[in-house]
Amino acid sequence: MYVIKNKINNYLYFFFLLLILIFLKFSTINAFGDNYTVKNINIKEQYNTNFNKSQVINKGFEEAFKTLIYRIVENKDKNLFNDTPKNKIRSLIDNFSITNEKFVNNNYEVDFEVKFDKKKLFSFIRSKNVISSVPENTEVLIIPILINTQSNELEYFDQNYFYNNWNKKNKKYFLLNYNLPDENIENFRLFQKIKNNLENDDLSEITDRYNFENIFIVTFYKNKNNLRIFSKISFSNFNFNFNLNQNIIDYENNKILDEIILNLKHIYEDKWKLINKINTSIAIPIKISVKNSNYLITDKLENLLNQSDFVYEYKIEKINSKEIIYRIIYNSNPDKFINILKVNGIDINSSNDIWKIK
Repeated sequence: MYVIKNKINNYLYFFFLLLILIFLKFSTINAFGDNYTVKNINIKEQYNTNFNKSQVINKGFEEAFKTLIYRIVENKDKNLFNDTPKNKIRSLIDNFSITNEKFVNNNYEVDFEVKFDKKKLFSFIRSKNVISSVPENTEVLIIPILINTQSNELEYFDQNYFYNNWNKKNKKYFLLNYNLPDENIENFRLFQKIKNNLENDDLSEITDRYNFENIFIVTFYKNKNNLRIFSKISFSNFNFNFNLNQNIIDYENNKILDEIILNLKHIYEDKWKLINKINTSIAIPIKISVKNSNYLITDKLENLLNQSDFVYEYKIEKINSKEIIYRIIYNSNPDKFINILKVNGIDINSSNDIWKIK
């Protein structure tokens, strides 16, 4: 009788364990690919005898596709996707929803939310010989400094067109959200003191006042017909320094100055994308062992796997009374994955072929 009861208990144990694993899988699956959901796509169409709702939906799909592509590929590669056929775009969509629709003054107006299939999207982008990036938004502190090289004077904030208009020129697909320093006399005096060596001086006296990991110091050297721009960019542990020259500048033409701002923003977006490249040609198999009694760690691990854009896929390869073994295909350096685990409180031993969570 004891043996029969013990067998029943074992069967029940595995049955409930299986239910828990299924629950974990489906409770975290909604997080997967959330970066590939495009929201707030607004389409307006005149409501007349030629009105066709399916055409409106197609326009919504095209706008969502364009927005997402512009978020994940470099500026030089965007044109490769401009003529993507409607049926191809539809094939890349996982699902969509209409979040708001209304009729106003003989116009039909609708808001879409479109979710793209991450794997299909990556495969399509790769077919164009393009490597995509993680569409991750981030905060940036930008310090735009304008120096008149003819007079060797630093122009104050209210005289600095780039300071005053930097956040007025945006695209909805931009990932970088810019924050400007305070317009105060202390900052101006410090810039005035070091204006002749801004490219080499440490500006930590200013930047330490603000709690940002990403800091851009952009110096505009202005003379009569030329503008030299020196960008000193720090994305946490990644640094870029580069010059850009604009010849024959009409400083009274705001349209030209706005184009310079947008051009710089596109360059900075590409630098951010460079850091977050997802190279699907790198497919590193990783195996991780978790004690099957440690439900909290299992839940945390699966959430991280679902949320990571560098995880191409994963599955449970083996399960027994002692452990669960996950097989993961990772599209980046495995050290990055180890670091993500540690940051999220998962200590792992990676010295063997099968990594073990401690």
